[in-house]
Amino acid sequence: MRPGDFYELSRYLALRLEEAIQDGSGEPLIPVFLAHPVDIPKAESGQGPRAALYLHRIIPSSTYREAGVRIQSAADPALPGRVSRSALWLELRFVFMVIEATSQEELGAIAAAVEFLHSNALLSVEDMEACLAKELSIELGELPLELVEDAGLWQELGFSRHHLGVSFKVTLPAVARPGEEVERVVEREISLEQVLEKERK
Repeated sequence: MRPGDFYELSRYLALRLEEAIQDGSGEPLIPVFLAHPVDIPKAESGQGPRAALYLHRIIPSSTYREAGVRIQSAADPALPGRVSRSALWLELRFVFMVIEATSQEELGAIAAAVEFLHSNALLSVEDMEACLAKELSIELGELPLELVEDAGLWQELGFSRHHLGVSFKVTLPAVARPGEEVERVVEREISLEQVLEKERK
């Protein structure tokens, strides 16, 4: 995983959500911006419905977490083995909101977003690469996506009153740290005098 993959994943989701809420003419009914919902750019005409997709939290995944370290023994006992930390899995928490829209526009866009997210419980990395026209460094073929509850998130985002939104998470693995060589202990000399001296201290 490269640092830019977070952005590319967000951009892909914004494009797909925009497609999901298109009108019959093929034009985006509501443009989707990668931005904090409070900071969405205004439409050219000043006012107008706009949507925000915002990555508001990145946390370690408790579902896919692999604790501890892995030790790979060398085939030859005389050669050093390798030790490496287990892969880190991350949850990317997103929120989708619609701003300055009529109730019909807002609820229609929210319904379309929920339908898209529910229908894509596994995001195809191949589809992401085709949509973005670039290769990603994500090792999995599919990324788990799940709708989640985020009560009170509208307050965290700075809204003075309740604002409807859809929260979901995408789980992906981060690259594990490179392994380190660990010398195998073949022989060990123990001095009884040294052991007794340490015990007296």
